[in-house]
Amino acid sequence: MITSPLKIKEIEEIASNFRKQFNINEDQFFPILEVLDILFENKLLSIQFLEDDNEIFDDNTPAIYNAIENYIYIKESVIDEYESGIYRACFTLAHELFHYIQVKILNFEFVDEISDVSYKDPEWQANEFAGQLLIPTKYINLDNEILISKFHVSEECITVRKLYYKRRSKSKKNESLHQDS
Repeated sequence: MITSPLKIKEIEEIASNFRKQFNINEDQFFPILEVLDILFENKLLSIQFLEDDNEIFDDNTPAIYNAIENYIYIKESVIDEYESGIYRACFTLAHELFHYIQVKILNFEFVDEISDVSYKDPEWQANEFAGQLLIPTKYINLDNEILISKFHVSEECITVRKLYYKRRSKSKKNESLHQDS
């Protein structure tokens, strides 16, 4: 599946603007479930919590955005994790929120094709958005324990976010070196 291309900077801007729209400072935890509730209350998005063994889910799918119905279907275990302070759930919900944004705000269309470029991959875009929304770039170099406490994110989210950030920074430095030669 592919969709309209997005650069990392564009995704970062979308995440930043989304925070601003809900008056959530970049140095604050993003209350994803509360934001989804606001979207639901304003009839912009529907949310349904389903039992984990519901046929809509496979074993590796904690939530699904259905663009046709404009629903996010969420496994009950994800909400249980969220309410228990297991922060993996925040990433899952932010990921599905971006699928909503792709369809309802950005008006992206999706084509059943395979592409070897990540910036056209809707799943990569949703993962990048979730990371950007939950841990704004400005704070990426804070200690992991501080990030967990401040932004309610999982260790896995931090590790992946920092890894990709370092790769990009290294790549930019290499590009700069080649341009200077």
